[in-house]
Amino acid sequence: MGIFKKLGSIPRLAAISERLQSTVGAQNLGLPVAVDFGAGALKVLQLAEGDPPSLVAAASLETPTDLHSDPRKRLEFQLAALPKLIRQGGFKGKRVVCSIPAWATLCKQFQLPRAEPAAMAETVEALLPQQFNCEPGALVHRFFEVGQEKSGKVEIVVLATPRDVVERIVRGLAVAKFEPVGIHSEFVAMLRAFDHLHRREQDAELSTLYLDIGSSATNVAISRGRSLAFARVVASGGRSIDEAIARQSSCSLKEAFAKRLAAAEGPSPVRRSIPVPAAAGAGADMPHDRRGSGGVPAGLSDDVHSLPRSEVGPKDVNLTEAVETITDEVSMCLRYHAAQFPGRKVDRLVFVGGEARHRGLCQEIARRLKLPAQMADPMARIARTGSEPSAGVDMKQPQPGWSVAVGLCLSPTDL
Repeated sequence: MGIFKKLGSIPRLAAISERLQSTVGAQNLGLPVAVDFGAGALKVLQLAEGDPPSLVAAASLETPTDLHSDPRKRLEFQLAALPKLIRQGGFKGKRVVCSIPAWATLCKQFQLPRAEPAAMAETVEALLPQQFNCEPGALVHRFFEVGQEKSGKVEIVVLATPRDVVERIVRGLAVAKFEPVGIHSEFVAMLRAFDHLHRREQDAELSTLYLDIGSSATNVAISRGRSLAFARVVASGGRSIDEAIARQSSCSLKEAFAKRLAAAEGPSPVRRSIPVPAAAGAGADMPHDRRGSGGVPAGLSDDVHSLPRSEVGPKDVNLTEAVETITDEVSMCLRYHAAQFPGRKVDRLVFVGGEARHRGLCQEIARRLKLPAQMADPMARIARTGSEPSAGVDMKQPQPGWSVAVGLCLSPTDL
């Protein structure tokens, strides 16, 4: 089932989907094209089925600097640029599955008396106007039962987005003659990209804190195995650090970003998998997680605490407040989770998102949170020959910012 179960009530959605299906026909067999409307870049990815999946094509388009602070104009720019990016990128078919941007994602957690699924759904829908201070019908949503009861009640995670944002995305895809077959939350897509980490019995119930640190926001997700147990969007990311550098160094944001990159000691040391020919992508004899030396799953670094120390930014700039803005919010999330589930501690921290390329930032956050931590590269597990088209993205480098795109490729197509 798709992340937003109320999508079926969007006006004209069914008619749009039916009309597009009649025009694309059988050419759309296989995995759809995944579209991640990220703040820093528009990312498009297509994989071929297999275990592990193999790369068909990837493309990325950076966000113009003047659109970083205007999310709705940024979405319009990305929707307008999408057809050309897909047309020139070597992608196959017209079926598209996409994400709801973090800026348009609303999260709430609360407890409800246990009830049958239908009754629970009605209760959640009735509570939405009060919980989000909005008009009835203004949001589309999906909710999750975390599964652990407290005082006879069930913890509920609700992810919602303004209806007009979803309608705009669907309309934009339709105008470009694409068939929207799935729209998912960044949280759920991100977790799906790491399903393989929980296949071993000893990993099935691990509680993992995922920090998806992007340009303008940080998605905080706590999973219990493969299932979402907590979600929150923190309105602070790499750009807030660049702003602090720019203020103190009297330079532009672009120059501040360059200074931050220069302060880092090379790319993040993420363990890479060995490239596999696309024809071997479905090999059943291939290990599910393709572990590297020391038992660390492919695509994860060693504990960041053990890696060579790197700087968050220039040494002559004080970034304490900028980093604390993120860590204080994450700490509150951890305290809430601990209060609701005192018997379920968070076992590890995994960094994803474009900002996870910066080892110094990950090390500083991990040090403040006092958790074992690893940096992730979701593309490391994807089989490829090296000849696949990849416009705007260097597949030879770790790509922690592609977790949502990878997860979208592997998500249900049930719109």
